[in-house]
Amino acid sequence: MDDPSQNINTSYEQFYAKKTGAKVYPTEFVVRTFLANYPALSFRKPLAGDRVLDVAFGDGRNTVFLCDQGLAVSGIEITQGIVDQTNDRLQKLGYEADLRVGRNSSIPFDDQYFDYILACHCCYYCDEGDSFADNLMEYARVMKPGAYLVASVACRSSYIFNNAVALEDGSYVIKSDPYGNRDGYRLHAFATKEQIEVYFSRWFTNFSFGFADNDYYGISERVFWVVCQKK
Repeated sequence: MDDPSQNINTSYEQFYAKKTGAKVYPTEFVVRTFLANYPALSFRKPLAGDRVLDVAFGDGRNTVFLCDQGLAVSGIEITQGIVDQTNDRLQKLGYEADLRVGRNSSIPFDDQYFDYILACHCCYYCDEGDSFADNLMEYARVMKPGAYLVASVACRSSYIFNNAVALEDGSYVIKSDPYGNRDGYRLHAFATKEQIEVYFSRWFTNFSFGFADNDYYGISERVFWVVCQKK
C-alpha cells in the first residue's frame, strides 16, 4: 500500500522544483499580521533578532519576507530536495536562514527555542499515525512560553474538501485536489472559530481570528487566520 506521506513528499518536491524564478512574493495574511494593526488582533510585533520558525516554507516566499524584517529565521520542509532548492534561492537573493528537513509532528529544534512560529497553509497536514493534536503539541514544545503562533487553519467548506472522506478525529482524506498534490493525504478542518479555540486551548491562549473567503477563478478557498500565544 502506498504511504501518503511519501507520495506527498514526491509531489511537493516536484511542484517546487518547477518554480525556477528567483523572485518570490509573500502571502498576504502574513504581511498583514506581521506589519499592520487591526482592532481584533492581539499580537506583539517581532523585533530584530527574534527567532521565528517558518513551517513548510515551500519556495521561500514568506522566508524572504521574514528575513527582510531582520529576524533570526529558521524553517522546516518535508524533503532535502525542497530545502536545497530554497536555500539556493535565498542565497541568490542575499539571504540566509537555518533550513532543515522536518514534519509538523517532528521539528528538529530544541525545546522552547522560538519566539514565533509561522505556519502558513500547513499546520493541518497530518502524517500517517499522527493527529492534528500531535502537530500542535510539537509546535508548543519548540516555542518559548508566551511565544506567538501565526497560522492558517483549513475551513471545512474550502474547495480541497470536495468529495473528501471524513474520519472520526476531525481529519479528512483528500480525494479531489485540483493540483494533484494531496490526494490520499489527511488534512484536518474546522467549521467555526469556536471549534478552533477549543481544540487549540490545551496549549495556547489569547486568540485572535480572521477569515478569508476567496474565489480564485473557480477555486473557492476558505481559511481561518489564527494568532495565539503558548500558555
